[in-house]
Parts: sequence; C-alpha cells; structure tokens
Amino acid sequence: MSIYVKNGILHVTGAQDKLRQKGQETPDFLSNYTMLDIETTGLSPYRDRITELGAVKVRNGQIVDQYTNLIKFPKNNKVPAFITKLNGITEEQIVNEGIPAEQAIKEFREFIDDDIIIGYNVNFDLNFLYDLSQKYKLPILNNDYVDVLRLARAYYPRERHNRLIDCMQRAGIAQVEEHHGLADSLDTIKVYNDFSAHFTDDLLEATRNKIKNVDLTGDDVDYIDLGFRNPVQNKNIVLSGHIHMDEQDADKMIGNMGGKVEDKVNPMTNYLIMGDHDFFRKDNEDLNTARDLIKDGAKIKRLSESFFLGMLDDWARS
Repeated sequence: MSIYVKNGILHVTGAQDKLRQKGQETPDFLSNYTMLDIETTGLSPYRDRITELGAVKVRNGQIVDQYTNLIKFPKNNKVPAFITKLNGITEEQIVNEGIPAEQAIKEFREFIDDDIIIGYNVNFDLNFLYDLSQKYKLPILNNDYVDVLRLARAYYPRERHNRLIDCMQRAGIAQVEEHHGLADSLDTIKVYNDFSAHFTDDLLEATRNKIKNVDLTGDDVDYIDLGFRNPVQNKNIVLSGHIHMDEQDADKMIGNMGGKVEDKVNPMTNYLIMGDHDFFRKDNEDLNTARDLIKDGAKIKRLSESFFLGMLDDWARS
C-alpha cells in the first residue's frame, strides 16, 4: 500500500509531509474534553480567515472554563455580506473588539492544550486552526477529536440533513442557531449530551466502523468503502510537473475512485494537479494550455499537489 486510508487518515508514500498532521477521530462519549467552534469568512482555509474563536473546557461532565474572542488580522478584516447576515459579525466589530490573530491563536492553543477536541463537523474547524497555529509556529494541533456530526449521522440515518440546528430542534434544545463560536460550542455540548444519553453500545460501535479504512491503490477497492463525497469520482485529471506521489500509484488511486487520468489538458479536463513549485511557473505547458482554455470558457480547476491531497484527506476523514 502506498496511498491508503487508515482509521480515517490519508497516507501517501513520498508526500505525507504535504498533509496536515492532524490527530485521529475517536467517536466516544467523554467526561473531559474541549468543545470548540469557530466562525470564518468562508469555507477555504487557504483563502478565508477566522473571525471568531469559541471553546468550552469540560471536566467530569461539567463546564469549568470558556474562551471567546473576535480575531483581527494585520491587513484585511473584511467580512462578506452573507457572513454578516448569517452571524452578525462585521468588519467594524472585528477591528474595534477583536484581538490580534497571533495573540488569539496562542491563547486558544494554550486553552485547548492536549485535550481531546470535540466539535460539530470539527474537521472544518481543525483545518483553519491547524494552519493558523503553524503560521505562528505554535505546537502542532494534532489532538485526537470527536466529530458530533458523525454521531448525528449514525443516530439519524434516514434524515437528509443533520446540521447542528436540526439536531437541536429534534432534541428540543433550541429552535435557532446563533452562529457564534461560544454559543454554538455550548449548544453542541447539549446535543452531545443528548446523544450520550440515548446511544447504545452497538450504535457507538457502528459509528466507529463508519470511519474509512481502504487501500486506494489496491486491486479490489469496493465502491462502498469509498463512502460519500468522493472528490475524484467522474473527474478528468491531468498530473503535471514535479509530483511527489508515485505517478503510477496516483493513476491507480484516481481510477479506483472513479476518476480518469489524462495525458494532456483539454476542454473536458476537470483538475490540473501540479507540483507545489510548478504552480506559478510560466513555462509549464499544461498550465499555459489550461489558462487558454479557461479564457475560452473551460471549467478547469488548477490545484497544487498539497491542495489536492488536502481535499483527499478531508474526504478520508468525512
């Protein structure tokens, strides 16, 4: 095995250092942990920013400490209008009430310490927090974690939507979600406690069994093992430049996941994946072809190898 998922974590021989070295998901009901939630300007940790941090420390099932702060960055604190409409956070609030990003992430990292982290769709939060911690050279955020969303999907298997607000309404906790870090952390604790009171041992074991384990370069990959939200399925992909993955293994993985590797960029290409140092080169023939095709209306996404592997790791952890 050279590209595989073990206990929900992607492993890629030759390119492991391109992945965030996050902890392992461990579905369980705990008495001691840190529950957290963040607000951001969008969905991508590569281009969006954290606007608010919220967390609650729990010991023996009781809340013993809380953390909440708006975050301001040195150059840009703009907040998209749809985000302000969602949670009420404005650029003016951040500038006037927020604390500097470096101070905030240092305090937040110290608050979490080595606790098991719990959150709702928490891998999203971890990506932002991991990157910001790395930016300021803080200890790697590799704490193990519990995702309450996975518990929700197991508890409500026939429901189409399992958002935090859906679980809150079903359990009679609240009818609206505040979309603020601390408030959502407190609400998620209530949902988590509700699940703890109703889960059976068999259901918890079934939840753990949903965590992916699959050899992506094997000869007998079962579609069922791939689960949902496969980012490669039905995608035409070109690999270009200095890729750290073994290209034969990458070809096998993409094929096993329902994608197709092509030799040359063309109007039907979905992803052009390039070595990290090739991404901005002007002499990359594939990249130049993609740029020309995009000008003519082609929908080609240009991805660095690190970004692509991050997509795969997010899928592996989903």
